[in-house]
Amino acid sequence: MGLTISSSGGDYENLEPGRYQATCYKLIDAGTREESYQEGPLRKRHIVYIYWEVTAKQEVDDGEEHWEPITMDDGRPFSASKKYTASLNENAALFKDLKSWRGKPFTADQLKAFDIDNLLGKTCELEVIGYQKQDGSDGTAVEGVYKPDGGVKSIETENDQVAFDLDIYSKEFIGESCKESKAMCDIFEEMPGWMKEMIEESLELKAAKEKGGSKPTPAAESGGLADLAKDDEPEEEEDVPF
Repeated sequence: MGLTISSSGGDYENLEPGRYQATCYKLIDAGTREESYQEGPLRKRHIVYIYWEVTAKQEVDDGEEHWEPITMDDGRPFSASKKYTASLNENAALFKDLKSWRGKPFTADQLKAFDIDNLLGKTCELEVIGYQKQDGSDGTAVEGVYKPDGGVKSIETENDQVAFDLDIYSKEFIGESCKESKAMCDIFEEMPGWMKEMIEESLELKAAKEKGGSKPTPAAESGGLADLAKDDEPEEEEDVPF
C-alpha cells in the first residue's frame, strides 16, 4: 500500500485511526525507479516521502470536539509518513494532498515548479485510517492532509527539520563533494536500511556512481526536491505560506 505510518528505526508506536494535528519535519527524495502498477507496463516513478510530527488527536466528549495532546510512551512525538510520486499532475496524490493542505488551488505559475522544502515546519491536520496488510495484520495509513483550523502556520518541531535532496547527495559520487553534499550524507546515515536501499537502487544514484567524475545523464536527473514539475501523465494511485 505504501502509505503506512512508520518510524525511521522500527521502534515507534502506531497511531490509531482518527484526526490529528501535525507538522512537517522531514522530506526525503528517494529517487526514480521503474515500477509496474497493477501488473501494467513498467514506468519510471520518482518517489518522495513526507514525514510529520504528530502532536494532538481530535476527541469528542459529550458531543464536543477538542484536541488532546499525545505522545508515545517514552514522551517522544508520534511520527507519520506518506509515500508519493513526485508529480503535480491534477490526478496525482501529491497534488491532491497539497491542495487540501493549502486550502486553495495552485496557480498555473506555481504548478510549473514547486519547492517542496517550503513544507518544512508547516502545520496541517492528518486523517489516519486503518487497513489490513497483505499478511492479515492491521496497519494504519495517512489517508488525507488538510488545512488546519486557523490556517497553516510555520512552527518549530521537536524533531530536527531536514530535507534529503538526492541530486545534492549524488555530488559525492561525481567529484563535486561540498558542504551541502556532506550534510546529505549525515541525513542518509540516519535513514532506516530499507530507505537507504531504495535510494541506492535509484536511477539517479546509479548513474552518478557509474559516471564517476561526470554528471548524471539527463535521463537520470530528478530535478531535485525544488523542481516538482507538472507531469503530463496522471498518477495511478498568500495567507497560505507555501
